[in-house]
Amino acid sequence: MWLLSQAELAVHELQAILEWGQSRLSTQLGILRSEGLVQLRREGKWSFYATVAPDAARPEGRILREVLDAWEEEATDRPALRRILEARTQEGLQHFDSDPAYMGEESVPARTWEIMARSLFALVPPCRIIDLGAGDGILGCMAAAAGHKVTLVDLSARQLERARERAHREGLLDLTYVQSDFTSTGLPDGSFDRILLSQALHHASDPWAVIQESHRLLAHDGWLWILDLSSHEEEWMRATLGDFWLGFDAGQLTRHLRDLGFSEIKTFLPGTDSRHIRLSALCAMARKA
Repeated sequence: MWLLSQAELAVHELQAILEWGQSRLSTQLGILRSEGLVQLRREGKWSFYATVAPDAARPEGRILREVLDAWEEEATDRPALRRILEARTQEGLQHFDSDPAYMGEESVPARTWEIMARSLFALVPPCRIIDLGAGDGILGCMAAAAGHKVTLVDLSARQLERARERAHREGLLDLTYVQSDFTSTGLPDGSFDRILLSQALHHASDPWAVIQESHRLLAHDGWLWILDLSSHEEEWMRATLGDFWLGFDAGQLTRHLRDLGFSEIKTFLPGTDSRHIRLSALCAMARKA
């Protein structure tokens, strides 16, 4: 229960941490789920579990909260949990470091809108833009070319190097580069007017933590732009492209954005492209009030 209160975990991750057999783990998870203490989320062929937040208005909820808080002081599984979460990050990082083509012009679904994107960046009044999970910097460079003050954040040093190379080729000298996990950038509160999450959220172990960090980084009346994939069943994208989430449901994304303090939320599905007909883009915009 304590492990699942710290992070949503897949069954095989729980097995690795607890060193339990499949039968024992399934039995325990089944009991906890039947009692309404944990919830199950299926993502393609994977099953993820997380603790249901204790209801402080009920006696059993208060008792569970006390138990979890007490265990926090003596949790012996903390190192193993940390290794599992770090392994998630490293798996995606290894892919990005080794595959120079993934964030290039031709291999990403819906990468057919460069001319339109450049035009739209030019229509937005100059402002402070941060691109979280910037990859090779293609969108950040478009924004900088349109006169915006741009910060690129990515965990991969190799990707940021590619972004610098792109900026140099385009004669763009005034971009800021930050190597960081985009759930915890360390950048000042309220320091950006626009945040861009393009084809990055599905790589995050905890996408809602990314959105929460985005809310912190945005100035009053700032906007979050999300370009991603809608829910799909393309399991090959986990191993081939380093995806952790198989897209997002527009309704679920809207609820999380609202819960995390955003307003004026708009989502829409622009459709597919001919090279990836089973994948549909998902766009979302939300304002920090």
